[in-house]
Amino acid sequence: MKKLYRMTGIAAAAVLAVSASFPSVAVSAEETGTQALAEADGSGMVQQGMVLGAVAAGGMTADGKDLKIYVAVQAFPGAAGLDHINVQFRNLKNDRSVTKILRDKDYSNGVYAGWITMSIYEPAGNYVLDKVILQDNNGEYLKYCRAEDREENDKYRTLPFTAGFTVTNGVAAVDETAPVLGAVTVSPVQAAKESQITVTAAVADDFSGVDTVAVRFENENGKAVSINLDYQGDMLYSGTIKKSQTKEAGTYRIKRVSVADNMGNSKVYNGGDGPFASDVFFVIQ
Repeated sequence: MKKLYRMTGIAAAAVLAVSASFPSVAVSAEETGTQALAEADGSGMVQQGMVLGAVAAGGMTADGKDLKIYVAVQAFPGAAGLDHINVQFRNLKNDRSVTKILRDKDYSNGVYAGWITMSIYEPAGNYVLDKVILQDNNGEYLKYCRAEDREENDKYRTLPFTAGFTVTNGVAAVDETAPVLGAVTVSPVQAAKESQITVTAAVADDFSGVDTVAVRFENENGKAVSINLDYQGDMLYSGTIKKSQTKEAGTYRIKRVSVADNMGNSKVYNGGDGPFASDVFFVIQ
């Protein structure tokens, strides 16, 4: 299910006319491209190499756990042709950034365009155009950054315009804490070959929510059995080891549990660590 978020698109360059109905992008390059390029470079003359024309951001939607922002870039490739464009936006309040790489497949009607994808749990705030890097097919680069950052980026040119978007999802702080693993249980503890075994784990996350829980067992011969657990409610995650995974007899002890949340924070608990220790096992006879 997709949900629209309020956003602001800013494009100081006059080369792009970005409509409210993204992803459709109207382009006025044929009418104003030469003049805009000269103004963007500050030289008053059109260059023969790569030149950045304009950047615009718009068309924000939420799709499941993803927040997507449509980005359009006008760039003139020069004689060698463009290999790709790297566009980066940064939240100046918390220094978090998002990046989109645009290639030939993203080119249409004079514009390179595509969706930047970020977590829906990213903190609210204003994301400003931070860097744009053009690379041609000969491996040459043309790099742009904000004027404020030129001192530490001496090989960059100053961005001749700005662009940005605003995330207003109500999230106040960055989630930087991995989920916490509680107890792990198996049932039955003893079974015949080709039996199903149910594995249950208690896992909690402080904000963005648990994304994945993966458990690995190994027997005395090194035979491994792995399983991904699904949410059952009340912080419990469960899954069933298939009959095809229990054809070999032995004592299968827990080796590790990997947990991750929706912001990508993860932690690996090894057998013997934490509340489940090494006493979690099942026996196949």
